[in-house]
Amino acid sequence: MIRSEEFADRVITAKAGEPAVEKKYSGTEGNRPQVLLSRTTPNQNTRNALRGLVEHGMLAEFWTNFAWDSNSILNAFLPAAFRTELARRSFSEAPVNAIRSAPWRELVRLGARGTPLHNLLSSGERPFSTIGISRHLDARVARRIRRRQPDLVYAYEGAALHTFREAKNKGITTIDEQSSSHWRWTRDLMAEEAERKPEYANILPALKDTTSYFEWKDEELRFADYVCVPSEHVRCTLAGIVPNEKIVVIPYGAPEIKPRLQLNRDAHAPLKVLFVGNLGQHKGIGYLLEAMHLLSGMAELTMVGRRLHPNAKIDEACRRWRWFESRPHSLVLKLMQESDVLVLPSLSDAFGLVVTEALACGLPVIVTPNTGASEVIHDGREGYIVPICRADLIASRIEALHADRALLAEMSHHAQQTAAQNSWESYRVNWSQMIRNLALCSR
Repeated sequence: MIRSEEFADRVITAKAGEPAVEKKYSGTEGNRPQVLLSRTTPNQNTRNALRGLVEHGMLAEFWTNFAWDSNSILNAFLPAAFRTELARRSFSEAPVNAIRSAPWRELVRLGARGTPLHNLLSSGERPFSTIGISRHLDARVARRIRRRQPDLVYAYEGAALHTFREAKNKGITTIDEQSSSHWRWTRDLMAEEAERKPEYANILPALKDTTSYFEWKDEELRFADYVCVPSEHVRCTLAGIVPNEKIVVIPYGAPEIKPRLQLNRDAHAPLKVLFVGNLGQHKGIGYLLEAMHLLSGMAELTMVGRRLHPNAKIDEACRRWRWFESRPHSLVLKLMQESDVLVLPSLSDAFGLVVTEALACGLPVIVTPNTGASEVIHDGREGYIVPICRADLIASRIEALHADRALLAEMSHHAQQTAAQNSWESYRVNWSQMIRNLALCSR
């Protein structure tokens, strides 16, 4: 396993004062490796990776399934709701001429959503399904590599097999980002949890994908020169599947610090507990609800997240506590600024971005070791780390914060300090340095 802070010791050997990587690397564009980045539907970590490549002069091209130019004159003629949806598919992080897309299948999928055609066109591994679209983008990127031939290809799980095969034929370095726990580990854990808590079994994510799709993803890992993961938790799930020396751990970042809107110093007032995530048992929602029952009025709960299936206990909780099926991101951040503690007791979460967002809002957190973002938490400083499946320990930590508002305020202060030290800016620097050094290692 390689961690970002180890790169200097392992790779950079130039004399003090010399720009080691840039001096030694024999690639193109001013001795900076040129990287083709590919992702079907980007999220914050992909956008920051893209921005990092641009900032460090290493972007060859960025490929995605659909990209919208937010400066298009067509925006003025579109309905507001449609403009909002398209804005999520625009990429201000990179020059327009560096962005490529394969949009038509995604447009069909979006058009069929909510209609009787959806299951016919977009279910399973059909051409307009998420899997089908990922494979289509993968094939397009593979064809592009034959002509563009970058120094390094960075792609994400489920959409990289053809890309990596072609890259290997051309002697191009390949990096796969594994942004979720390995499917075998997840399957076994979910089976155990279904036996442990049968009342929540129907809100555990079932591994409905086919054996051939899982084999596809494992083949991607075999074709990757390196595998980048956001947490030690994900690395551990790859044990015995990916050699440890091929794995690079680069934790995701935190957004800019936001001021606290209020701090609950009244020891007689209930503690305001926040949960953000799908209301599924893989997020540990059942254990949080059990903890709330144990607290007997010491805390009140706000939940933000979609219900996966009808479930008696979840349905009752949604009636009893404040619940939002979804909220705009800005309003979720506002809830974080107003709450006292975020609880995310996930059984498996590669890296809960809501955790670093909470820290940036000065919100202490209670998480499990299986919530990848727990690795930026020091137990008892920015919050608490509790074992999975322990409602009693969740309750005891909430009770401790309810009883000690000075501790709550101190943790709030430490939360923002930690967020500042683990910013997206830091992520971009670490991620870009990783790209340069792995390119160097592969020369």
